[in-house]
Amino acid sequence: MPLMRRFSRAARAAVLCAAAISAADASGVSSEPFRPKGRYNNSVHRFFPDLDSRLNAVRYGRWRALEIAWRVGVTPELDREFSAFLLKLLADPPRFPPEAVFVCPNFAREASSVFHALHWGQVFEQQVSDILASADAEPTVTGERLARALEAYRREPWALSEPPSEAAQSLAFQLAPMSARILLAGTRLFILAAEGLAAADFGQQRWKVRDTIAEFDASLARDMTQSEATYRVAAPIVSERYPAIAENLDRLARFRVEVYGALVPGAATPGSRRERVALLKAVAERYRIPTRGIGVE
Repeated sequence: MPLMRRFSRAARAAVLCAAAISAADASGVSSEPFRPKGRYNNSVHRFFPDLDSRLNAVRYGRWRALEIAWRVGVTPELDREFSAFLLKLLADPPRFPPEAVFVCPNFAREASSVFHALHWGQVFEQQVSDILASADAEPTVTGERLARALEAYRREPWALSEPPSEAAQSLAFQLAPMSARILLAGTRLFILAAEGLAAADFGQQRWKVRDTIAEFDASLARDMTQSEATYRVAAPIVSERYPAIAENLDRLARFRVEVYGALVPGAATPGSRRERVALLKAVAERYRIPTRGIGVE
């Protein structure tokens, strides 16, 4: 009899797990995506923990910024509070990357297509850094690995397409200048890290990484233009050796800025959610991301 009761409890637990998975699929929120397999995965975490922790802080900050902006928009007071949160996070950065669906749950559930586009972009961005940081990295092998990673990313339904034209300056830099500046510095950190890893052999990379971290820490206190946070401007070696990688990562950075800018305005005002939904749909359409389900609670 006790055995039957234990079996019954196990069966009920299995049914509940299956129901939870089905509910997650129905809501459009999937589990964490798996990166393409490779022995170079987690190279940054293994060889450059100081850099990895700062990259993780930037990842947390990006998702937290989206969640706040999606739920309530951003006022000047919230901008100050959020920038203080980011600086505190960077002072004691996390060792492991965030599980985005838990850091950004409302945005993941209610704007799933844009969430997936950003999420798979983060996977691709992390894969590029790890390939460049691999102990056996050299131009030919690295180029082949990056080509495979890009091919896997482009096969995803959430991969971005090039927009038809350049967007105007994001509203984020007008309405949330402090947090936008820090997030832009975070994008530049990824770019300079890739440039340093690509420009040096394994024995010299740690000195390049040390200089990258120092430059990033200093950049948090200064303004910069959006062009400074592009591979085209800040990573000429990566752009020359791996132009398709640089192009796709720059596109992802522009998309992220436009998404955040679309969610910032209209905080705590009547109709603000409708305004954010409309602006977000317009950004998704520019990059040919499905808009169905955006704004559905």
